[in-house]
Amino acid sequence: MLKSSLDKYFLSFRGHMAAVAATMLLSLTLSAGAQDNSTANELFNYPDTLLNGIVSAQFSKPMEECRKLCEARSGCQGFDHSQKDECRLFASVGAGRVSVGSTAETRSLLSNYTDPTNPPLAARLAKLKETDTDGHELFALSKEAFKRGDRSVGLQAINLAMQRGNQDAKLEMAKWYDPRTFAPDRVDAIDSNKAARSYFELALEGNAQANNLLSSLCLDASDTGSNHANAYENFLRTTYCEGSISP
Repeated sequence: MLKSSLDKYFLSFRGHMAAVAATMLLSLTLSAGAQDNSTANELFNYPDTLLNGIVSAQFSKPMEECRKLCEARSGCQGFDHSQKDECRLFASVGAGRVSVGSTAETRSLLSNYTDPTNPPLAARLAKLKETDTDGHELFALSKEAFKRGDRSVGLQAINLAMQRGNQDAKLEMAKWYDPRTFAPDRVDAIDSNKAARSYFELALEGNAQANNLLSSLCLDASDTGSNHANAYENFLRTTYCEGSISP
């Protein structure tokens, strides 16, 4: 009797786990598909360029209309547009060639050709790792990456900017953890201590905005009627909120 019950239990458990695994696999597949579609819809811009490849349509259209037609067609792998308003849509793209005054845009990067004016975010990050010593461009890339939904590049870029001493990047991340300006799409949880520590360190470096934010954070934490009272339960008030940073 006991063995029969156990057998039924394990069969039920295995069935449940199989269903969970299938759901997770479907979720991952859909997520990957969404990322692929996002990448596929991005057009890389090549000024002073015409394309070689299989032309699927050709007509006289202004530049913006030419681009919209290509964006709307899933089979359009790119287009080029001449100074005479000649628009060509491509079913496949082989290569690019220089043509001053023309413009080409493609869904995939052109091989053995100059970089587009809007290279992929990951490629820009790799380049800035080598060239951006003060983190200014990395911070700008981080903001653009988050705006375009690329959290991975966004976090890598802002962390590198902080490591290279960029105060704006450090202040921005501190705000993400601040209960008053919490950013759930950027960080996993509110952390008043992380926010206060960054404000404190920046204030010591002479950052006036950080000093003001730390002061207001400490005031809010001392207010029992604050809307964020629960977020301050483990806040180290005695570490960051006593005394004055100003001379």
